[in-house]
Amino acid sequence: MITPASYDFLILQNSTYRGVFRVTQGAKPVTIDAATSTFTVECGHGYTAGDRVVISPATTTSSLPCGINSTTLYYVIATGLTTTAFKLSATSGGASLTLTLDAMGTFFTSQPVNITGYTVDADIKGLADGAAIGTFTPTITSATTGEFELAMLPATTLAIAAGRYGYDISLTSAGGERYYWLTGVVTVTATYSRS
Repeated sequence: MITPASYDFLILQNSTYRGVFRVTQGAKPVTIDAATSTFTVECGHGYTAGDRVVISPATTTSSLPCGINSTTLYYVIATGLTTTAFKLSATSGGASLTLTLDAMGTFFTSQPVNITGYTVDADIKGLADGAAIGTFTPTITSATTGEFELAMLPATTLAIAAGRYGYDISLTSAGGERYYWLTGVVTVTATYSRS
């Protein structure tokens, strides 16, 4: 089963929107100690050396420390690995990441979902009436790591009135199982240069 999540984002009128997303599951709250480059899950993480993970901010006001990116896939390493703590590397079996500056806010650790054989669908609808507003063009960029891109061209974004809308992203397996993985609010903002 793919666990649903929520995320809000912004689209500018008359511009190309491209967003890269990664389907993950098993999200657990994690604290980050930049001084030791250690990640801690108080209730236990269940990871082993070599597991691939993603570290994500829980809110738009959370700020990851320098040295880590929320769209990147990292590897758990054996160094410093306990039932509650782990360190990460940019490569399988590589050296520990070096983090600088403190993390600010709340974060989650999760693992990528293999979406081989899945199709992705994503639409924008009116929050009050559910009227269809626009459709994203999805492209799976790395099925084994759960990564896909959503795009919307300027002709489509220009036709959407400035305002707030709902959206969802669904994933459908080859066997017909459908999961609504991500939902949220899209804020469409007017632009002033039309050339």
